[in-house]
Amino acid sequence: MHDIATEAWSPLGQGKGLLDEPVLAQVASRHGRTPAQVVLRWHLQLGNVVIPKSVTPSRIAENLAVFDFTLDDEDMAALSTLDTGARIGPDPATFAWMG
Repeated sequence: MHDIATEAWSPLGQGKGLLDEPVLAQVASRHGRTPAQVVLRWHLQLGNVVIPKSVTPSRIAENLAVFDFTLDDEDMAALSTLDTGARIGPDPATFAWMG
């Protein structure tokens, strides 16, 4: 193992519809959380480093309140179905690195 940490880049989808997914709303409702909190918790349970961007104090506090609940296997499986393979940012396989 190489002990490489992966970061969830733009984990909340930059406001492009991720947080409106019905599956996400259902999981959030069961846990009494917001969709954003569920997404962040999902990433943490996968072992990803998560650094969500916000300048709004209430959202920053909300983003930090993800360490006192756990998603079960059913939640994790339901959320994994949301992966469409779409990208918001550049694809590392085709990104033109300066060299």
